[in-house]
Amino acid sequence: MKLWAAFFKLIRYPNLIYIGLTQFLLQYCVVEPVLRSSGEEPSLPVPQFVLLSLSTILVAAAGYIINDYFDINIDIVNKPDKMVLDKIISRRWAMAWHTMLNLAGVSLGFLVAWKTGQFYLGFTQVICSLLLWFYSTSFKRQVLIGNVVISLLTALAVVVVGFYEKQIYHSFEAIMSATGRKLIQIIGVYALFAFLISMVREIVKDLEDMMGDSKDGCRTMPIAWGVLAAKRFCNGLLLALIIIILLVEIRVWILGWYVAIGYLFLFVQVPCAYIYLQLKKASLPEHYHKVSSLVKVIMLTGILSMIFFKIYL
Repeated sequence: MKLWAAFFKLIRYPNLIYIGLTQFLLQYCVVEPVLRSSGEEPSLPVPQFVLLSLSTILVAAAGYIINDYFDINIDIVNKPDKMVLDKIISRRWAMAWHTMLNLAGVSLGFLVAWKTGQFYLGFTQVICSLLLWFYSTSFKRQVLIGNVVISLLTALAVVVVGFYEKQIYHSFEAIMSATGRKLIQIIGVYALFAFLISMVREIVKDLEDMMGDSKDGCRTMPIAWGVLAAKRFCNGLLLALIIIILLVEIRVWILGWYVAIGYLFLFVQVPCAYIYLQLKKASLPEHYHKVSSLVKVIMLTGILSMIFFKIYL
């Protein structure tokens, strides 16, 4: 049991649940209602959607393992009590699990792409796998590049569901149809939200892990640009998020979705403003850890807002 607990900790199972939940809500609270309101059906039947989501989760799990594999020296300094590799699971087994999960995830991705008739879509998971490898080995130790890569992959977990809809991949005419434009707009907003909030969290984590990162020779934003510059960059992203949500609320007001407006204001906008204030005062690793945890809550509440499309459409 101790070994299995360590394994699930290694693959960050709460984050994997978040990925699965995000894709489930997007498919069945956004894509399906939008298509059915136009008299159409989703391109992916339930079994194929499950395989696509499982593919994403497996590749992400493999990414978490390889990240810890190359972060052992950093984790010894930053979180020695939370380490799993070399304490419970050996590096050899970690690399074996990374390989098996990657192969399974990529294979499922190609299977779904083949079933859809768009085999090239399977390379999406290959690209994600490669980016996660290079992030762990190189990108995360460079200024901003690692943050951008992880944030793009977070957004891609949202966008990939849309890739498999014929309204997006079939033809330019399908994209420009009323249904195609609506899907792209909604998915685009959620992908942008995922990218920005992930960027905030990644930089906050860099602030929290400065000590171990600096000893390992990393050039993260707080180390290269300074703590104040990193915090200002984060707060700029939070302000951008607040403004984007305000624009969404104006659009939703026109549609008469008043409950959705109240939800966005109370559970996304206000927490963003609170984090903005907390980040300005933060100075110790435990302060940044608290902010990082709050950002994860906003990621969840933001994604849960997809439920309103199921209610109103």
